[in-house]
Amino acid sequence: MCNDFCQEIKTNRRRLLGNSGKGILGASLAGTFLAGRRAPSAKAQDQVTVEWWVQQDNADAPIAEYRRTNIATPFEEANPGITLEITDRADGENFDRVLATALQSGAGPDIVPSQGPAHAGTMGKAGLLLDLAGYAEQYGWKDKLLPWAYDTGVLDGKFYMLPNELETTIMYYGQKLFDEKGWAIPTNRTDFEAWATDAMGQGIIPVAMGTGDCGLCTNWLVTIFFNHYAGPDAVYQALTGEIQFSDPVFVDAITLLNQYMQAGWLGGSVDDYFSNSFDAVHSQVAEGKAAFTMEGTWFLSTLNSFFGEEAGNDNAWGWAQPPSFRDEVPYPLFPVAIGSTLSISAQSDNPDEAAKVLDWYYSDKARVAQRIADFPGPMTLPLAFAKEDFPATMDPRVVDIYVGLGNATAQGSFGYAAWTFWPPKTHVYLHDEVQKVFTNELSPADYCAGMAELFTEELAAGAVPKPIPRTPAS
Repeated sequence: MCNDFCQEIKTNRRRLLGNSGKGILGASLAGTFLAGRRAPSAKAQDQVTVEWWVQQDNADAPIAEYRRTNIATPFEEANPGITLEITDRADGENFDRVLATALQSGAGPDIVPSQGPAHAGTMGKAGLLLDLAGYAEQYGWKDKLLPWAYDTGVLDGKFYMLPNELETTIMYYGQKLFDEKGWAIPTNRTDFEAWATDAMGQGIIPVAMGTGDCGLCTNWLVTIFFNHYAGPDAVYQALTGEIQFSDPVFVDAITLLNQYMQAGWLGGSVDDYFSNSFDAVHSQVAEGKAAFTMEGTWFLSTLNSFFGEEAGNDNAWGWAQPPSFRDEVPYPLFPVAIGSTLSISAQSDNPDEAAKVLDWYYSDKARVAQRIADFPGPMTLPLAFAKEDFPATMDPRVVDIYVGLGNATAQGSFGYAAWTFWPPKTHVYLHDEVQKVFTNELSPADYCAGMAELFTEELAAGAVPKPIPRTPAS
């Protein structure tokens, strides 16, 4: 059964994805920017308060307390002139709108969160965020972060955001079922289809999936099939305008995705896919009713509620990358993502102190690694980690995931997650309209044509986040 922390992470992830996908922030910033200063911080003598907003409904949840005891308190001890106030905002689905309104009126926080580069870019273009280029040079942030992650913070020559929450999509499975069946992990389309046919014939769902809690989470599947079928080279070419998302390789990717959906390989059936909750999906895998689930690395924070001693069973979890669905696509492949960003308000009265907070948060690799060990997923910063950087007590499976993810760009084994590299309007289209493909209301070709048309408009408007070049810089 899911504990309080498990439920909290799931709820927040659904909100993060839900708010980012619906374009709430972009809509709220579409009007005139209201210039103004935020209310001066409360000061006791020379004490400066830096306020950092976090979307958090339950201020007593474990991760909220963790931020206070492992981030705010040690920072204040190291910087006695600054009080770090991490404010838990229980605004639910209205968080983006409340944040935008506060920033427009000059009353928002000093440290500003966002749901990803595209949405922080919207705030930056609206004049709500400070250009951090000077602080980046002062503190050497470019050298601390993975180079591609740093580049996601650059828009129109200005550095608006520090990338937060390094993510990828992987397949989770229960080791017990694979041992009982003698199954090997399928790494290519031929093996996957033969294996899925065998599993389905035995009454086992090949891949448990569901959007009952999160309709826009179909973007995970589009991310996987665009990258693992069309391939990262094609995705990069489309993101840079060299080719179109209407090209045959993308149509074929969506066609294959829909074939698997209609066969029941993804969720059991189309109807079940639309109704399955996250708890149901995770329980299906843990109980051996399904073999895999395809999800992001945020699940690492809660999977022990379903697998192993904490969950009251003897089923260990394992992980693998989705198969290469086309011979030309390499295996393994990590579609990389930045799940959130951190910026400084353009109206902050204490930008120097806010920058000092951010530098402390991103500095000291051992301190960052311990936070990842404690809460993998939400605490994962995009730094270059080796195995020896992580605590010896950290789950070696989690270490392998993050070391592999960190090395993926240097090795060329990376792709592009939709919630990071697609511009806002096209991203909404991506997850909303593909559901019509599954219900036979829209053909794969028409779906891809609509995406191409909208993306072309946003590319011309400069709204597309900078994709990682296919040839990493030496």
